[in-house]
Amino acid sequence: MTDRIKAVVLAAGRSTRMKSDLSKVLHPILGREIIRYLLDSLLECGLEPEDIVIVVGDNRDEVEKAIGDRCRYARQHEQLGTAHALLSAAGQVASHDGDLLVLVGDNPYITAVELRKLIDGHRRHHASCTFISAVFPGDIPPFGRVIRDQEGHVQRIVEEKDASPEERRIREVNASIYLFDNPAVFPLLSRIGNDNAKKEYYLTDIIEILNRENLKVEAVQAEDCDIAIGINDRRDLQAAQKKFNGRNQRRLMLEGGVTILQPETVTIEHDVEIGRDTVIYPCTYLGAGTRIGCNCVIGPFACLKNVRIADGEKLDFIKKSG
Repeated sequence: MTDRIKAVVLAAGRSTRMKSDLSKVLHPILGREIIRYLLDSLLECGLEPEDIVIVVGDNRDEVEKAIGDRCRYARQHEQLGTAHALLSAAGQVASHDGDLLVLVGDNPYITAVELRKLIDGHRRHHASCTFISAVFPGDIPPFGRVIRDQEGHVQRIVEEKDASPEERRIREVNASIYLFDNPAVFPLLSRIGNDNAKKEYYLTDIIEILNRENLKVEAVQAEDCDIAIGINDRRDLQAAQKKFNGRNQRRLMLEGGVTILQPETVTIEHDVEIGRDTVIYPCTYLGAGTRIGCNCVIGPFACLKNVRIADGEKLDFIKKSG
């Protein structure tokens, strides 16, 4: 078996809950499309664009226009569930003699660190399938619950709509990020049925099938439970923007020596560079591509995008008396 990993990104879903004509995976978070966060993590893990297959539906033209033609594409003509979506990519990956990574395109929280942890655990345990799970300490989102036996072995995943009241109390959920031993698993996908509340072909059902075949299944728990959360509506989009904005600000303050006053009023998109000892005043928006030098003062009420600010400059929109 080759060590080469191929990936399938499931991105054919419509923007029903987003109430949008734009494909869900193309909605921007701080100036970057949702799906591009995921693709960046895959590339950081060492995958080549030609090893990534994006499963699209009616949104193919707009996704391909946004992402480009270096990745490969497969078409899911009907929305019949995640297993059906993966089988739509059979022409590109069914014969792959290695591991197959399967992810959902509306999840921007997936990081290269978590993917490497998944890959390492999968290969260390010589598993046929390893997936990422997350344990929620508070409210449990409406995701598939991970069912384990008394020894802690994963038995199956049950979707919330099909779960019993007792199963819904389980705090460990499926993050919909899988790594398969492709030669062992892909031929079994055709066994998945649609006898469930939604009459869809769930990829999660492969776990129970693998157990019946006495093939090894492992789960790797994510350190950050947000890794299980996708973007389904505008509230999710807002929450993601707040989280990534906080990450950008922390990086600039702790690693770059930048002062940000009242950070809750400041937005910093991706791909922004700021030199040390620069002060960012409240109510400032810094868009992608902005480069700010050292010892600058920016704001309040500044909005910059793809501009260059030299060292020592001061930029604000406040009229001063005198």
